[in-house]
Amino acid sequence: MNEVLDVISQVVQLEDEARRYYLQAAAKAQNPLAKNTFQWLAQEELQHRQYFMAYYQAMERQQEWPPMSEVGVTRRDTRGQAAAIFEQALAQVRDEVPADIELTALYNKAMEFERQSIELYRARAQQTNSANARQFYEFLADQEQAHLDLLAATLEYLDRPNLWHLADERWIVEG
Repeated sequence: MNEVLDVISQVVQLEDEARRYYLQAAAKAQNPLAKNTFQWLAQEELQHRQYFMAYYQAMERQQEWPPMSEVGVTRRDTRGQAAAIFEQALAQVRDEVPADIELTALYNKAMEFERQSIELYRARAQQTNSANARQFYEFLADQEQAHLDLLAATLEYLDRPNLWHLADERWIVEG
């Protein structure tokens, strides 16, 4: 049980660090797409922290990993939410993308947070003997992968908007 609680403590610290970073990045970003992306990611990391705290409380009582449904973890369409954030922000910047020289560095560090989380959750999923823990870790790894995908797509757009639109609308070229 102590090992599990140590893992939860480590993960809560990682989620808190990522959330603080995303809030700082959102404050620095001038571009609406970047600002909205970082704000949404900060909320996502807070949600993950809350999931782990719910597990911690449940495990103190039960001494084992409960199913996700017992601690209020529900499958969400994170990819759909990320796409909506991207589309909303794109509507704000269609005419002009404000220059933001720090964005590449901000995004690279953000993507590193997501990669670390994915790696940690996948490793934990493989190491655990609990089916409930494995399901939860795999769920989180998928969530973090969606975050990484969003960051990569928005960075690509911000770095090369003309090429991004061409790739996004390739059906016009192909068909």
